[in-house]
Amino acid sequence: MSDPATATRSVEPDPSLSPWVVFALWSIPALLATFETTTVARVSGHPIALWRGFVSEAPQWYGWALLTPVVARLGARFPLTRPVRLGHVAIHAAASLAASAAIAFGGVAIYLAVRPSSRTLLAGFRNWFLGELPAAVVAYFAILGVGALLRARARLREREIEASRLTAELRTAQLATLRMQLQPHFLFNSLNAIMALVRDAETAQAVHALSLLGDVLRATIDAGEMHEVTLAAEVDFVRRYLELEHVRFGDRLRVDIRVPESLLEARVPVFVLQPFVENALKHGVLRERAGNTITIGASAANGRLTLSVLDDGRGLHRDGAAPGTGIANTRARLAHMYGSAASLSVANGADGRGVAVEITLPWTTSS
Repeated sequence: MSDPATATRSVEPDPSLSPWVVFALWSIPALLATFETTTVARVSGHPIALWRGFVSEAPQWYGWALLTPVVARLGARFPLTRPVRLGHVAIHAAASLAASAAIAFGGVAIYLAVRPSSRTLLAGFRNWFLGELPAAVVAYFAILGVGALLRARARLREREIEASRLTAELRTAQLATLRMQLQPHFLFNSLNAIMALVRDAETAQAVHALSLLGDVLRATIDAGEMHEVTLAAEVDFVRRYLELEHVRFGDRLRVDIRVPESLLEARVPVFVLQPFVENALKHGVLRERAGNTITIGASAANGRLTLSVLDDGRGLHRDGAAPGTGIANTRARLAHMYGSAASLSVANGADGRGVAVEITLPWTTSS
């Protein structure tokens, strides 16, 4: 059975910096230390050449540049996160001493090669190691801290990407749910109506109905994973849908579409009108012997597009039914796609009869 900690490390994001970036970052303290050394030497009356000051100070900083990737990997492999593990602390304590020793040895070796001295390598190493040990330990744990911050930032970025992916998948799933709500019973009812036409030998009407059914089903397939279409495409889909339903209901179903041509290029969620048209049919035509009228409209003002579906059926209160899944699904889709910039209102008609649906969206076009 795998260790959870090991599993976590296996997916730890790698936020490693470019070698050139690491070199540039460590050049800053190297140049500052060089400036300090040459300035102090000049003030004390024993000036030294700039290159000598650089050679005496830079090696330790560029040594840390070489060790930075190693220390960062150790930090990812043995993180000092809560709960803190004593084993990890011991590993980093030992590693900081080893890194300090390596920096001290390399620095003394380069210094003696450039400026020969009577001091032995061992003596110089001891003095350098002990003198620079506190600063070296601070440098080691500073690298650990920066590495932890970079990994945390990378994890946050991964979570943001994952959240975006999940949001997109949710929208796709909601669209698929809407399609599934549309197809089964709609297809069943439409086929029954077509069978009735065939039975009554009304061949021309049956062929026309089959053509309409094909158009509607093709529209659901062609939508693919699209989230938005033009208002023209949405209205065309609803018109075909209602024309096919007219085969079932005849003159009991009356449709009035009031969408200005100037708004047809507006972008709207795919199938956004269908659940409300279906509700108007369900609570109107199916329950009113005289049938009813469904009015579909659109208007725009102040950068916002308003879509409306009105019917003169029994209304919400008389029917007593709770909002269906189509309404809840549409409300969730609008929230995910537009946030607070979109709204959905479902209420009784102005005269107390029928249902008035208003969908408000940001007004955008594909151009």
